[in-house]
Amino acid sequence: MKILMELIEPIVGQEADLESIITYVEILLDYNRKVNLISRNITTEGIVQLLSETILLNRYISCDIVVDAGSGNGILGIPVALMKKNEHKTIILVEPKKKKFLFLRNLKEQMKLPNVEVKGVSIEEYLKNTKKEIRSLIARGFPGFSIFCRYLKKDLVKEAIVITSQNKIKKNQIHLESVRKKIYNVPLRKNLKILKLF
Repeated sequence: MKILMELIEPIVGQEADLESIITYVEILLDYNRKVNLISRNITTEGIVQLLSETILLNRYISCDIVVDAGSGNGILGIPVALMKKNEHKTIILVEPKKKKFLFLRNLKEQMKLPNVEVKGVSIEEYLKNTKKEIRSLIARGFPGFSIFCRYLKKDLVKEAIVITSQNKIKKNQIHLESVRKKIYNVPLRKNLKILKLF
């Protein structure tokens, strides 16, 4: 835990509850030994890199209801929920794969996260059936941007913020032409970008 704290503290700073972030990482790594949620070969340093990218993405979220599309192991949604500025926000983790959904649901209960909801459906199904006004969609490595652009154009979503590669942005250019966008660099990751669609 000491090594984990030494690695995480500089990137989290005062933005989040350090102990809660460490608890999340410890639970994730422990659970990952039993059920593959993230690469079996992931190192603590690899987790720290992913956390730093999440903290960077968090700076671009401007809405109070945030939906993590394809939440997986929670590496976006959970740290966002633990940010001090987000205590009043609702973070909705949407994950269709049962083993990942069960992990997220157990994690929410274990960590007592009142601002987190977990849904075991695809993002398409969730967006089609929800009664909540969705303002921010966040994702990491999402296969395509067409769904985000479709909901942005219908004004059902205010913004979509995605950690993705420059290559994926180029491949999806046709979808991106219909929405406004900003692209931000991710420090120390030449091909990785944060794409904000609005």
